[in-house]
Amino acid sequence: MSARFWAKVWAFLVLGYVLWGRTFAYLGVPSLMLFIGEVALGTFIFARPDRLLRPWLSWLLGRGPRCLVAMAWALVFFFFYGVLQALRGWLILGHEPIVVLQNSVFNIYPLHIFWGVWIGQAHDALLRSVLRWLSWINGIYGSLYILVLNRLDLSLPWAPSVPLFGQPGGSAVALLGLLSLEPRPMWFWPLLLLNLLVLLGLQVRGEWLAFGLGLLIWLALRRDLSRFVLFGTMVILTLFLMYTFELRIPAPQLRGGEISLRGVTARVLAPLNAEAAAELIGEQAYSLAGTITGWRVAMWQTLWTEVHRDSMSALLGLGYGYPLYRLLAFLPEGNRTPHNAFFYALSYGGWLGAMFFFAFQFALGYTIYRATIQVRNPFGLALWIGLFASAFFGNFFETPFNAVPFYLLMGYNLAPLTENRARGSVSRPLPTARR
Repeated sequence: MSARFWAKVWAFLVLGYVLWGRTFAYLGVPSLMLFIGEVALGTFIFARPDRLLRPWLSWLLGRGPRCLVAMAWALVFFFFYGVLQALRGWLILGHEPIVVLQNSVFNIYPLHIFWGVWIGQAHDALLRSVLRWLSWINGIYGSLYILVLNRLDLSLPWAPSVPLFGQPGGSAVALLGLLSLEPRPMWFWPLLLLNLLVLLGLQVRGEWLAFGLGLLIWLALRRDLSRFVLFGTMVILTLFLMYTFELRIPAPQLRGGEISLRGVTARVLAPLNAEAAAELIGEQAYSLAGTITGWRVAMWQTLWTEVHRDSMSALLGLGYGYPLYRLLAFLPEGNRTPHNAFFYALSYGGWLGAMFFFAFQFALGYTIYRATIQVRNPFGLALWIGLFASAFFGNFFETPFNAVPFYLLMGYNLAPLTENRARGSVSRPLPTARR
């Protein structure tokens, strides 16, 4: 199978996961635990093991920039620590093998980085094309989802708990991509506006955080005031029109609240000051606050106590396969995630697991930074910082619909640092920002 074929699969997975989330992740045969992401990664490793092992071993042997070498070693410790935790959870602690395997994807998904590196080496213009498609589809489908599709009671025939129309999650990625990669953003201002409206309408605070931090990194590195003023004017004008015409649209059913200036402000305020948020939208503000203060904080406190009940669990964690939902009565049976990357690493792997996780992520982030400096384009670093921060308020690195596209995109952005970039493949950095 050629690089061209795997580039198409790479683009298909990035678009599918980012645009349709959990719905796309459930394409497969649930009874056999075969899903599209895992099948794609397994096929890639089986069909092209050279594209994973060759660069990994090369970097481990010190062939390449020091940042790549450090990241490769950090990944070795993180990956094999996950293997040891899986064996511990299954053979020593006696946890359910299926749940052990589901937990271990936390350490397996980073292997998608090598796939992304290969595609970035061979097709350096693919990312811009994929992000354009992402921007159009996310803007149009996202609008339809907010207005109509989220209220249709339809589910996947083979997975009744999964909605047929998945919640799109590409607004932040699309906006950062348009600002970073498009040479003439004025031609794409309708896409900027459309994706901004979807970002506001979906009412996902984690995505707001990801985009906000990513935008700050983009501004710090790019220092393109003309683009920033264009986008800032668009945001202010949008909020002004919402206020002037008293726009009030029910938010998607799974999110609650309303799409309005008051609704957006209240959702931001709710976890910080529920009383102030209630003055804007009424009693519903307390339920918006409860998604963080009502059960997540209680879960994190309980997990902290459970992990530190003795020195062994503090060091090694509770082990993969541990039934977290049994610790709190209000958690649904089968819940495997504390909706926080730190507490996921700490709960299952202890402080040793948390250390390996953060060592790998910071090594990856620094390598992305070096690649960003080389190509003079802030997209990769802005995306890494924004999405990494959002992982502390949701189930990110342990779920395919978040982790798989994240690592595929990170790998693609690492390609400029590698020595095997295809001949004739020319990086096209955006012009130096005007001051």
